[in-house]
Formats: sequence, structure tokens, C-alpha cells
Amino acid sequence: MERAHLNALLHRFGESVRHFFRAQQRSQMLSPLFHLPGRLILGSYCYLENLVPLLRRVAERMPPEALAHRAKRLGARPNEISINSLLLGYLNGREQKRLLGHRVREGADEIAFLLDFWVRFLSVYRRDGRLLPEESGFTLPVLEDRMIGALLPALRPESEEARRRRWHRALAMLDLFTFVFNGEARVGIFHHGPYPLPDGTYLLIKEQVGLRDEFYSWADESVRLPVEHLACLMRLRDVTVRIGLFGSLWTEPREYSRHLVAYGLFAMTEEGVRPVALEEVEEIAAQAADAQMRLYRRFLAWDERRRIAYGAELYGNLLRVFGDQAGLGMDFHREIRERFQESVDRHLEALLAGEPPAILRHIAEAEGEIYSPIA
Repeated sequence: MERAHLNALLHRFGESVRHFFRAQQRSQMLSPLFHLPGRLILGSYCYLENLVPLLRRVAERMPPEALAHRAKRLGARPNEISINSLLLGYLNGREQKRLLGHRVREGADEIAFLLDFWVRFLSVYRRDGRLLPEESGFTLPVLEDRMIGALLPALRPESEEARRRRWHRALAMLDLFTFVFNGEARVGIFHHGPYPLPDGTYLLIKEQVGLRDEFYSWADESVRLPVEHLACLMRLRDVTVRIGLFGSLWTEPREYSRHLVAYGLFAMTEEGVRPVALEEVEEIAAQAADAQMRLYRRFLAWDERRRIAYGAELYGNLLRVFGDQAGLGMDFHREIRERFQESVDRHLEALLAGEPPAILRHIAEAEGEIYSPIA
């Protein structure tokens, strides 16, 4: 890519990041359990220093187009969260150093590789060939018509209000588990669609992914759920749906459950996709509630170092799904851990000493470019 094209892509992505962070007030990151700004900066440094050589290994094994094609199904990763997180983390690390006045090598070849991978992946992964939600009216179409057609017959209306409340309660419990399990990161919930249907309704899909990611050191048997992915398919009428960067959902009206025509929950297994009954969902949700309490107690015992350092595992997990899809196996997991630990060793002390999250303030307040163009 020529420099002007690279800078145009940096601008487009930066504008999407600006909109996402400001709409969701993502720059105000507070938690009683974790040092959220510190984990973000540490994870970004891990990407800045290690992402390109690791992702080159993935691309050598499988090109981004093939990775994207494999991911166009329920429960698959890498998804839009994964690919956008890689670019976000690398660019945040680069900009953090610039904002603090540190010398940063230009890295034009690295940025060119990342942007090329990003464009090639999303151009296939998104059914419309677009790159960003804003460029398609805040939609994210992934599945092909034949896949949607195969799933629609399994959707059922639920007229009994008591059962609708049970569905809602069980899914809310699973949402909370995914948030806690991922260290208060929103990487476990992913929306895509809406998919228009011939009768004027449309399909919205919400996925809970990575419910038992074993890459995390805290994901032992005591917090492991019996399913890895769940997908809730909702057939809606008279609801405005907007899906933003990282699969985030906005609807009008905000509470859209009364506009459901039909819905169903599906689990992804090695044999394929299977419907999940309400009673099974409630059983999984009960296990998730117990696991969540165990995780809370575990996280409360962490010291300040661990509450930042876990960011390396969080960001590492977002990368390792690319290696898994490409068939790189456990050696790739180990390489991620080893390389990221070197970055933790380089940067953790400064973060503990109070290095400011300058990139967060920059995204929240800057009027100019979010990510510096290549000189």
C-alpha cells in the first residue's frame, strides 16, 4: 500500500474508535477488581512489541481471506472483535508512547502489514465487503443466506410471559459471567446482523463466545462451563438496530423483547449447531452463577501487580484464536505467553508507578487525528 492509502485507513479506523469510545464512555474505566487503564496500556505494549511477528506466523500458515471464510459461522473466532482488537491494541501502544514523548520508530512496514491483514480479513468476513460499521449504516452482516435459512425453522415464538422472563434471566446471568470471566472486558459478547427477511422482519444474532477459554490462567475446572459458545437468534419487528465497532449493540426502543417474533438459543459443538432448550439454558446459567462467585473471590485476592499484568493474558487470548484457526497449536500459545511476559517485565513497574493512560484521554478529548499518520 502507498503511504497515502495507509494514512487514509488509519484515519478511518481512528474515527470509528473515537465514535465508539465516546459513545460508550470507554475512557472512564473504573473497577473495584482490576486496574482497567493499566491493563489496557500493558496489553497495547504487548501488541506493539510482539503482534506483527506473531501474526506473520499466522499469515504464513493461512492467509487472512481463508481465516475469514472459516469464521463466517456461528460460534467462530476470530470474529470482528478479534480483528479490530489487534489493530486497536497495536495503534494504542504506538500512540501512548508518542503522547508520553518517547521515541517511537516509524514502523511503516509493520503498520502496512497489519492494515493489509485487517482489510483482507474484513473484506471477506463481512458479507457486504465493508470495513467499518459506520460505512454500512451500523450493520454487521456475516452469515450467508443459506446459513440463515437453515437456522430459521428452529426459531419458535414464546407467548407465555413467565417463560419469557426465565429466558431473559438465564441469558442475563450468562452475560454477567462472560464479563467477569474476561476480566471485565466486553470481548465475550458479540452481535451481528441485522439480516432482513422476506416478511419485513429481520434477524439479530447475539453470541456469547469463549465461555471456557483455557488460555486464561484463572480458567480452571472449577469455573468451566459445559459449553464453549452460545448463540441467541432473535427475529424482530419494528426495532431499529445499530451495531458498532466490536459488535456492540444499540436498539430503539432500548428494551426490544416485546418486539420479538420468534427466537432460539443454539450451542456449537464438534458435530455442528444444536438447539438448546430453556431448561438446559437455566442449568448452564446456574453453573455460570456459581463460577462467577468463585472468580470474584479469586480476583479479590489478586495484588496490584496482578490486576494490571492479567492484561497480557487478555490480549494474548484475542490473538491466539487466529493461531488456533490456522492450526498452529499449543506452540503458538506458548510463544504468545513468552513474548508477552517479556513486555510485562519491561513495562509493569512504570505502570505501577503511575504511568498515565494518555491514550485514553487523547481518544476522549482530541479534535485531530486519533492515530498519528505515517510521516
